[in-house]
Amino acid sequence: MKRFQAIAKGRFAILRNRRANVVALAGDIPLSSVELSALTGALQSVLQGNHAASGLIPALRGFIADEQARILQIHRNGGTGQEVVRSITTLTDVVVTSLFQLAEAACDPGLRQGSDGCALIALGGYGRREMNPASDVDLMFVYPRRADAYLNTILHPVLSTLWDVGFVVGHCCRSIDDCVRMARTDLTSSTAMMEGRYLAGKPEIYQAFSAKLERSVFYKQAATFVKRKLQETRERHYRYGASIYVQEPHIKEGLGGLRDLHAAIWIARITQRVGVPSELVQKGLLDQEERERWDLVLDFMLRLRNELHYLYRGKNDVLSLSMQEQVAANLGFLGTAGSYGVEQFMQQYYLAAKDISQLSQQLILRCTQGRSQIEMVMRKLKARDIGDDLTQIDRCIHVTPKNRGLFREDPVRLLKVFWYAQQMGYTLSQEIKDYIRADTHLIDEGVRRSSRALGFLLAILREPKGVAATLRSMHELGVLGTYIPEFAKLTRLIQFDFYHRYTVDEHTFLAIETLEHLDEISRFYGEEFRSIASDAKRLEILRLALLLHDIGKGEGADHVHKGASLVEASLVRMGIPEPDAEAIRFLVARHLEMSHIAQRLDLDDEAIVIDFAKKVQTPDRLKMLYLLTYADIKAVGPGVWTEWKGTLLWELYMKTHTILIRGIPEGEDDLARAERIKSQLTQELSPEFGVEAVKRHLEEAPARYLLTTSFHKVASHVRLIQRVKRGEEAVSVWAAFPLAGYSEFTLCAYGRHGRFAQAVGILTANGMNILSAQIFTLTSGMVIRHFRVDNGGGAAIEDATVWDRVVADLRDVLTGGVAVRELIKSRRKAVLVQPIHKGALPPTKVEFDNVVAEAYTVLDVRTRDRLGLLYLISSTLSDLGVDLRSAKIMTEAEQVVDVFYVTNKDGSKLLDEGRREQIGLELERALSEGLN
Repeated sequence: MKRFQAIAKGRFAILRNRRANVVALAGDIPLSSVELSALTGALQSVLQGNHAASGLIPALRGFIADEQARILQIHRNGGTGQEVVRSITTLTDVVVTSLFQLAEAACDPGLRQGSDGCALIALGGYGRREMNPASDVDLMFVYPRRADAYLNTILHPVLSTLWDVGFVVGHCCRSIDDCVRMARTDLTSSTAMMEGRYLAGKPEIYQAFSAKLERSVFYKQAATFVKRKLQETRERHYRYGASIYVQEPHIKEGLGGLRDLHAAIWIARITQRVGVPSELVQKGLLDQEERERWDLVLDFMLRLRNELHYLYRGKNDVLSLSMQEQVAANLGFLGTAGSYGVEQFMQQYYLAAKDISQLSQQLILRCTQGRSQIEMVMRKLKARDIGDDLTQIDRCIHVTPKNRGLFREDPVRLLKVFWYAQQMGYTLSQEIKDYIRADTHLIDEGVRRSSRALGFLLAILREPKGVAATLRSMHELGVLGTYIPEFAKLTRLIQFDFYHRYTVDEHTFLAIETLEHLDEISRFYGEEFRSIASDAKRLEILRLALLLHDIGKGEGADHVHKGASLVEASLVRMGIPEPDAEAIRFLVARHLEMSHIAQRLDLDDEAIVIDFAKKVQTPDRLKMLYLLTYADIKAVGPGVWTEWKGTLLWELYMKTHTILIRGIPEGEDDLARAERIKSQLTQELSPEFGVEAVKRHLEEAPARYLLTTSFHKVASHVRLIQRVKRGEEAVSVWAAFPLAGYSEFTLCAYGRHGRFAQAVGILTANGMNILSAQIFTLTSGMVIRHFRVDNGGGAAIEDATVWDRVVADLRDVLTGGVAVRELIKSRRKAVLVQPIHKGALPPTKVEFDNVVAEAYTVLDVRTRDRLGLLYLISSTLSDLGVDLRSAKIMTEAEQVVDVFYVTNKDGSKLLDEGRREQIGLELERALSEGLN
C-alpha cells in the first residue's frame, strides 16, 4: 500500500509537470503499464470502501489543490476570463477521465465483455468548457439500451471519488432513448444535453446519442424549442429585475448576463446548425466587429464571475453592493481624482451587459427571421411608404438603401422616427438602429434649439402609453443624450448607496413608466392617483420634469441644487414656454420635499403644512408634485414604496389641498384656533359625557392635542380616561385599517418615566412593526400614547387574539409581574442582543435639530433596519432621561430613518451640546452592541 501511495502521488506529479499536455483531454495523456497497474490496485481498494488506506484520495486532493492554486494565480495576475475557465475545465477533464479509465481497468473483464458499454459526457457549462471556480461538475453516463452491472461498477468509484476530493457533482445515468424523451419535455435538460461533450467511454455511443438528439429533438422541434426558450428568457429577465441597470445585478441570469449569450447560441444551434460560436461569422449571423465585441464581453463576464466565486469561496453570481468595491479593486479598477474605481467598474459592467443584450437579441433575430427568396419578394410587395423616406414592412420601420441619407437631409428625423414608431406601434429594424447610432452626431445646436425637434419630444411625452419605452430606445441609440447633453451624464451612473436599486438613467425611465401604469394599481389609492392624473394639466410637462428631475446627479453631491442651473439651461435651449418652464423648475427643485415632509415631519403641525402650501401655491402644482413624488419613490427599487408611505403622502396631499382650496389662513394663531376647536368639541361631546367632564378634559389637554385630534378620537380618549380614573392601571383600545395597511393602538395611563419604552417593548415582543407613535400629556398627569403598527409586511393586524395577548402582557408588565426586557428575551431575544452587522451596510448616524420644531428637539436616527429597533432607541433614551413626544419610523431598503420629537424630563429642548453628544454616543453603542 505504501508503494501505491508513492506511485499515485507520482502519477499526479507527472500530470502537474506536463503543462503542455494539460490542454488536451486526460484521455490523450498515456498511462504507463506500471502506473496503470498501481492505480488499478488503488481503485480496487476504493471499490472495497478502503479510501484512507489506498492513498488515492490524498494524492488526488494534493494534485487538485496545486492546480487550483496555480489557476488562481493566473487570475490574480490578470489572466483572461477565457484562460481561467478553460484551465479549470481542463483540470476537471484530467481528473474525471483518469478516474473513468481507472474504473474501467478495475472492472471485471467478464462484465466488460458482456456489456454494451457507456459514454461519459460533460453537460452544461462543463460541456461548453466554461467552468468557473465554483461550477458544478455535470456528468451524464449514457448507455445504448439498458443499464447493466458493468455500468454500476464504473459509476460508483468515479462519483464517490469526485465527491471525496471536493468536487460538487451533478450526475445522471440514462439510455439514449431516455435522453430523447427528457429533451422533448424538459427545456433545461434539452439545453444541457445540447452542449454535451464527449469525455470518455465508447465514442460511438456518444455519436449515436448526439445524432439521435439532433434528428429527433433539436431540428424536428426547432420552432417549439425557440418559442419555449424565448418565453423562458422573458420570465428570467422579469425574475431578476427586468433591467440591465439594477444596482445589484445577477451576472448570470439577469438581463445582459451570461445566460443571454447562452440562449442566443442555443437558438443559433437549433435554427442554423451552428456548432460553436466561431461559426457565427462564417454563417453571416455576426459580422467581424460583432464577433470581437462578443468575445470581449464574454471574457469580461467570465473574469467577473471568476472573481465573485473566488471572493465568496463558492458559487455566487449576484454582484452585491457590499462586494462591488472589493471586486473593482481586485479587477484593476483604481479610483482617480474624478471618479471612484467602483464607479468605473460598474459603468464597464453596464456597458458589457448592454452589449450582451444587444448582441444576443440581434443574433436571435437573425436566426429566427430567415426567409426564403419567395418570402423576401412577398415582403417587398407588402412594403408601405410612411413618409420621410421611411418604409413599413410587417409592422417594422425600415430604410431602403437608396434612402440611406435621410438623417443627413433632415437631422430632426432622428427624433421624428421614434415618434412614428410610438404612434403606429411599430418597431425599428436593425438597419435603421445602426443608421441612427452612426448619425447621432448630426444633432447639433441647431437641432437642439429647433421648435420642430421640441414638438416631436413633447408629442412623444404626451402619449398615454409607450413613453418610457420610446425614451429608453432613444437613450440606448444615443439620441436622447445627444439632444439633451445634460442627460448623457446619467448614462449607467450608479448611486453607490443602500437605497437606490438602479442606475440614475434607468431609475428615471422607471419613474416615467410608473405613471403610464396607474390604471394597473388595484390598491385603494390607485383610484386616487388615476383621478388626480386625469385632472392634472399638461402631463407631458410632468413627464419632462421627471426626465430632468435627477439631472444634477451627473455633477456629484447636492444634486437638487446643481440640477437647478442644468435644468434652466436645458429649458432655455429647447425653447420651453415660460409658464411650462416655471412649472418644471418648481418640480425639479422640490422633487424631494414632499416625501421628506410626509415621512419625517409632524403632519399634525399645521404650521408645517401651511408653509408647504405657500411653496406649492396652486392645486395643479400640488397634483403634479404628488404624482412625481409617487413615481420617484416607486422607481427606487422593489419594495421601497409601502402602504404606510402612501398613507403619509396622501395625508400631506389632502391637508395641503384643503388649505389651497380654502385659502391659506392669516391672522389666527394656534391658541386662538385651539379655543375655537375647544368650543366646538364641548358642544359635540357634552351629550355623551356632560359639559363639565368635557371641559375638564379639554382644559387639561395641550393645544397641539386640540389642533390635531379628530372628534371621534377625543371621544374615545375620554372613555378610556374615565376607566383609568375609576381605578384601572392602564386602559387600551385597538382598531385595524386593512385598506391603509396598519392598525392603531391607544394606551391611556398616568405618566411614569420609561412607560413609553415599556409599551414599545410589549408591541415588539408580540412581533409588531411600529410605524409611528404620538404622546399627549395632560396637566393632570394622564398620558395618551397612540401607536400605528403593522405585521412587518405592510398589513394591518386584525386578529383579536393577538391584541388580547398584548393587553395581558401590558397588565403583567405594569403590575410588576414581568420586566419588559425579560418578556422580549423569552420571545424575541435577538431584538436585544443581535448587533448591527459591520462592514459595507449603512452606518449608524444620529443627528439633532433644534430649529424645525418650536417646542421640541428633533432627533434623526439612520441605521440598519431590524426588528425591535424602536425599543432599543426608546429604552436607551429613557435610561438617559429623555422623554419622547412623538416618533416616525421610515424604512428605506436596508436602513431606517427614525425621527423623534424629544425633550428633557422637564419638557425643555435638548440645548446642551455636551448632553446631545453623550446621547448620540450611547445610541450608537446600543445599536451596535444591543442591550443587556
